[in-house]
Amino acid sequence: MTEDSSPDPQQAETIADLTAKLAKMTDVAARAQAELLNARDRLKREGEELRRFAAVPILLQFLPLRDDLVLAISHDKASSEVLTHLLTKIDRILSDAGVTKILALGEKVDPTRHEIVNSALGERDLILAVHQEGFDLAGRVLRPARVMVGDGTSASKEG
Repeated sequence: MTEDSSPDPQQAETIADLTAKLAKMTDVAARAQAELLNARDRLKREGEELRRFAAVPILLQFLPLRDDLVLAISHDKASSEVLTHLLTKIDRILSDAGVTKILALGEKVDPTRHEIVNSALGERDLILAVHQEGFDLAGRVLRPARVMVGDGTSASKEG
């Protein structure tokens, strides 16, 4: 430095270089910290999702049992009180696990949530009957609803 305490040109250049490097390293550190926070949040979300969907294989085993109970109730009125009680318990277990029924009857068909098994006279793509209820868990389809949809024709066009 000179006597008037201003840096000489070489020192000024070194200070400018160091200041630029410090700014760059500060930016790199801030980005790394942001990436670390994002990774932590992503891992937390993925862990929660893994825990939520870990029960899917067991829940899927309940669905055929539930179907059988619904069928038995519709065919055996004498035993329907006991069977309805069992069905209610199964529905409660599914509900407590976060499983919900997929809306179908009277809705427009959604190929991601409904499986069309046949069609009949009626408004095109309107669900006319549900052959097998569908279920989802946290927005993910466990089993699509198996449905009958309208084919776009009406009885007056047929006659």
